[in-house]
Amino acid sequence: MAANGGRGCAGCEAAPWAELTAEMRRIKCAAELSYGKLAQRTHYSRSSWERFLNQKQLPTRIAVEQFAAASGQDPRPLLVRLEHSLAHEAAGRGAGGVAGPVGALAPAPRSGAPARRRPGPAGAVRPLGLVVAGALLGGLAAELTRAARLHRPR
Repeated sequence: MAANGGRGCAGCEAAPWAELTAEMRRIKCAAELSYGKLAQRTHYSRSSWERFLNQKQLPTRIAVEQFAAASGQDPRPLLVRLEHSLAHEAAGRGAGGVAGPVGALAPAPRSGAPARRRPGPAGAVRPLGLVVAGALLGGLAAELTRAARLHRPR
């Protein structure tokens, strides 16, 4: 495994991702922000910030922008480093390298925010849709039966 934890290209001593997270940790310390404070000031959970700043997950562009806003920093230098990190990760994948965990680019929602569902396989029907359709059909059948009984000749 390379010095960069197996992420990106082999032999890179200071991968852009490591530089990005080091700079974000430096800013976090200088601004005296805890993971909890970051979570309060952004749309990301405390555990998401822990993953981003400990290089377990590459942050998204929105996360970097919100981090900069929460810490009172200009987002542009961090966004440049993020772009370098993304390019480095893509180059590592193209060369057959392992580029971090699967889904590393997906943001983790705050615990209070509604989770977005990922689209399922084509043609897959979600169980909630079946329940709603069944309830509507059952209600329609009940109303038709009631209407037929009321209008039936005696």
